[in-house]
Amino acid sequence: MSATSAAALRQQAIAWLVESRSGAMTEHQRKALDRWRQADPAHEAAWSQVSGSLERVLQPLAPHTSSHASADATLSALLQPDRRRRRIAGGALAFAGAALGGLVAHRFTPLPGLLADAHTATAERRSLELADGSRLLLDARSAIDIDLGADRRRVHLRQGALIAQVPAGSPFTVQTRHGQAQVPAAHGARFMVRLQEERTQVAALAQDVDLHTRLGAQSPLQAGASAWMDGAAISEALARAEAAAAWQSGMLAVDDWPLDSVVDALRPYRTGLLRVAPAASGLRVLGTFPLDDTDRALQALASSLPIRVTRYRGGWLTLIDAA
Repeated sequence: MSATSAAALRQQAIAWLVESRSGAMTEHQRKALDRWRQADPAHEAAWSQVSGSLERVLQPLAPHTSSHASADATLSALLQPDRRRRRIAGGALAFAGAALGGLVAHRFTPLPGLLADAHTATAERRSLELADGSRLLLDARSAIDIDLGADRRRVHLRQGALIAQVPAGSPFTVQTRHGQAQVPAAHGARFMVRLQEERTQVAALAQDVDLHTRLGAQSPLQAGASAWMDGAAISEALARAEAAAAWQSGMLAVDDWPLDSVVDALRPYRTGLLRVAPAASGLRVLGTFPLDDTDRALQALASSLPIRVTRYRGGWLTLIDAA
């Protein structure tokens, strides 16, 4: 079996594992899983490898788990949907739940990009030229849908970040779930949009951009500045536009960020899980870090902050804790 086909089978096995531990698997789905496992010995081997690996990842996080049965029960609880998982409390179990939740959301289950018009993988940046002559640069783990017509130019950012270089023409809009950044008709512009869980950042790199939140707030964004939209309001961001878009050159420019925000920015460039413990998450960070070499970035953080970086299971899991 080729490395590619083996990797594809592992991805299928991971998707089945997440579904089976979700608490919402139907009897029809369970029978389909049984048929998939029985269809080929390679399927069963992939299933055993993935389920065994996840249990082993759990061990250093929950050392009180001493039996296969209790490990399986713990793993099932940790892989519940987010609302249920947030009710899990207590020390290592809660931390493991967050870690495995991140594993499911960012590493193993299909990204939103798999259903998008264009997407990027972990540690991949990609340039696109649209039919109207606009050029897009997608950051790692980004996904977009494209809607071009005679009187409209719209990109829906579903995940990640992009930089748009827009020629003059009909209005050009980048939309997220929080609102939209729009270049008016007959104007060209260059701007960045980054989607986060609770807000969207927009940076005007060249020419002004108009911002509109989902609930109707509006504001112009001057060239060189950046701002946040949370769906209801627009607020100024401290970062200048070029610093916010430093990822286009493979760099992360950090000016007094909490460590957990730095970790969030490194995750799209690192395979496996990268988690920061609550005791270290609020440490303030200043500097410039290489996105394309996250090991070096973590080493630089460890040398300048009172933290300890521990790698588990061949890089599948990296934990950052207070030293």
